[in-house]
Amino acid sequence: MSPKLNSAAGRCYGSSKRTLSVMSATVIEGFNRWVVRTPDKAAVICGDQSWSYAEFDRLTTVIASRLLAAGIQPGERIAFHLLNVPELALGYIGCLKAGAIAVPINTRLKGPEIEYILRHSEAACYIGQPELYAEMAGLEAQLPALRRSYLTGDGPQAGGVRSFGELLAPGPITASLPAIAPDHTAAILYTSGTTAHPKGVTHSQESLAQIAPAMRCLHLDQDQIVLIVSSMAHMVGFGMLFVSSLLSGATVVLLTRIDPLSVLQAIERHRCSYTFGLPILLHTLAQAQSANPQDVSSGRFFYGGGDSVSPALQEAFERAMSRSVFEAYGATEGAPLTYNRPGHARVGSIGQPVPGARIRLLDIDGHDVARGEVGEICIQSPLRMTGYWRDPAATAAAIRDGWFHTGDLARCDGDGFYWFAGRTKEIIIRGGSNISPQEVEAVLLEHPAVREAAVVGRPDPVWGEIVVAYLAVREGASLTEAELKAFAQPRIAAYKIPEAVVFLETLPKGPTGKLNRRALREAERAHAGLV
Repeated sequence: MSPKLNSAAGRCYGSSKRTLSVMSATVIEGFNRWVVRTPDKAAVICGDQSWSYAEFDRLTTVIASRLLAAGIQPGERIAFHLLNVPELALGYIGCLKAGAIAVPINTRLKGPEIEYILRHSEAACYIGQPELYAEMAGLEAQLPALRRSYLTGDGPQAGGVRSFGELLAPGPITASLPAIAPDHTAAILYTSGTTAHPKGVTHSQESLAQIAPAMRCLHLDQDQIVLIVSSMAHMVGFGMLFVSSLLSGATVVLLTRIDPLSVLQAIERHRCSYTFGLPILLHTLAQAQSANPQDVSSGRFFYGGGDSVSPALQEAFERAMSRSVFEAYGATEGAPLTYNRPGHARVGSIGQPVPGARIRLLDIDGHDVARGEVGEICIQSPLRMTGYWRDPAATAAAIRDGWFHTGDLARCDGDGFYWFAGRTKEIIIRGGSNISPQEVEAVLLEHPAVREAAVVGRPDPVWGEIVVAYLAVREGASLTEAELKAFAQPRIAAYKIPEAVVFLETLPKGPTGKLNRRALREAERAHAGLV
């Protein structure tokens, strides 16, 4: 059956043909183009430090050479466990130049979660910073594939851990850099799904490089000073902002401390013109600017996504910042997919498709729904993932007949704007972070007093959703909400810990005896007055 394509697909509003005509086959090819064109232009700024495109190119070549000389082979995985610091920016490009595969690690994860990613990816190298490394210290002996570990900072390293400074050491470059093919795997981004463990979303050099021309349609071009406030462990910070900026000749400003006032002050200090944030950040920025105004007049383009950017939030943001915020939509498996553009936005919608993104809305039987009806968002796009790392079953389930099934629901209006309508998956999205209910339940069930556990999302005006746990306690046992949270704290990231706990005699079951999370979700929606 032929797909129903939005009339906006394939068109790029407000972007020049000059910028769109340059499309790189690999990340390194795209970066090198701007090293030649604008060698003296600032590529990356962090606080008082700044690196031109030429300087950034030289340093990342040194890192790539040192990694290869240390025995890291092209195709091996390098795990990055860092905040948005210069070493992360340098390390990412150095890794890709060496032909290795970058594996970002969410800095909020705990030891067992970090161990799973390192083990599943079979990372050969770990690059982190001391305050985060404490979560995984001692795990090396259990990870036979992990041969090298580097930490930032000048302090002494223990247990065979090396200093990141070794990767920048002066001296001759002895290892030649490998040729990089477009289909070479460049990154594995782990994202929570409906399974107990996160899936590794793989992107090739080409699929990452193709994000840049899509982002140029969202006005990310060589004229922008881009403030990265999203974690560079995720698609927004890593692919949509960092990689795309370097492939579009923009200047990147890194901010390691992400609080509203610091963001506003960074916009003023560096005259930032562009950023992309989660709704919770946009909400707090509007509040902070109203309470303590900064000079944000340089800001030209503010985009939001990762969860619904409500009309009320958009209105509050415009009042406080004197700038509009435009909602966009995407996924770790491919982003951006749709966007609202200045002068042609539909508040409350997720916009229209970016050029090259083909969208179908399918019903449960795989048929295209009629215009105005709700269906699952399925996409074809050059910036779509290549699959899930070492999980052919999950890949086959997600990509069927060449179409990626997002699990998200939407409707398309008569003007070709898409409107988000919920999720087919059970995933909880709290402030833009994906949380697997099964992952949280597995931790709660480790408590000796817990007999049954079910985790669902509760609608929340600030976070989008918060985590709520329904529990049945074993006969004769006692358990309080505070005790449960204390038990979970060292085992999972703080944002995954239930913010509310409901104790029941028994949890609802379906006909097969399976937990009926739908009933619990409906109860939460009723509690929030949404049904």
